[in-house]
Amino acid sequence: MSNGIFSYSNVGLRPFFQQQITIEELDNCSVARVTGCQGEWLTLQNEEGSKQLKLPGKWRLLSHEEQPMIGDWLLLDSKLQPIRLLQRISSLSRRSSGHGQQTQYIAANIDTLFIVTSCNRDFKLSRIERYLALAHEGNSQPVILLTKADLVDDPEFYRREVEALNGNTLAVTMDARSSEISQILKPWTAPGETVAFLGSSGVGKSTLINSLLGEVVNRTQAARAQDSRGRHTTVSRHMFQMDDGAWLIDTPGMRELRLGENREGLQKVFSDIEQFASRCKYRGCSHEGVMGCAVLAAIQNGDLDKRHLKNYLKLQREQEYLKESQWQQRDRDRRFSRMVNQVKKNKYGHR
Repeated sequence: MSNGIFSYSNVGLRPFFQQQITIEELDNCSVARVTGCQGEWLTLQNEEGSKQLKLPGKWRLLSHEEQPMIGDWLLLDSKLQPIRLLQRISSLSRRSSGHGQQTQYIAANIDTLFIVTSCNRDFKLSRIERYLALAHEGNSQPVILLTKADLVDDPEFYRREVEALNGNTLAVTMDARSSEISQILKPWTAPGETVAFLGSSGVGKSTLINSLLGEVVNRTQAARAQDSRGRHTTVSRHMFQMDDGAWLIDTPGMRELRLGENREGLQKVFSDIEQFASRCKYRGCSHEGVMGCAVLAAIQNGDLDKRHLKNYLKLQREQEYLKESQWQQRDRDRRFSRMVNQVKKNKYGHR
């Protein structure tokens, strides 16, 4: 069985995952990649091909974070039943839309997150910053793909705008229908790499997937001419394997993207603001009309962009709201639990 496991090293089962498998398990178990999730059913890919697995009941009692998601590696017993989930190297998640507090898990073990936006009215720097923070929160390397570059006079303008956000941000302009897409994205689609495509509807994610795979696996539609907004063509997450062993994950278009509590993503995307903030006169400075604020001074001196700061403060407020709401929810749960225990004590004389 060990030869079978290590034959997967060229399709994403790296030493990080292999080291989580004991010598005994190497002889008696197998591994499979979760390439699809539909309710209680998983689509698994192993060295023998693709198969369906109904998630056992005890697994469904686990939290959503502990349950398998697309991109995960599962250790299976001789009857192909899941033993455990291999520790993830990265995971991508967001808060549910609206005012919900639930976390929606998108995919796991992603090496590169392709943030796809087009060179038209879909292009918004503040939205790109939000996507970048999401990528850093999940420990994935972001790359911005600027599609529909053939429809504008100066596509390099969009690239410069993106790369000016942060010194480490990489952007690539392209026509998603080009026959050269495979060559353009080759640095990130080597054997064993896992990439995911994230962005609004109609920006070309499905077209890029089709181009990389050399076949139509996702239906595509043109964006509406009047407002450049896309139509939903992908309604669930899918994982595809390229001939050379790279994995591609397509996701539904996102009209709303809410970040989680983790501040690490914001700190990386807005590292310039964080650096100036460390020089503020008062600890916990709001950076809004406070005397001695080094961030506002940088705005006045032209060292920081006003829009950049406005978006930073907006995302900060969103995270503070999430933390406060979760604390309130936990407090309600504790009070309810105490009430239930008191009722049991009154009725039965013990908890």
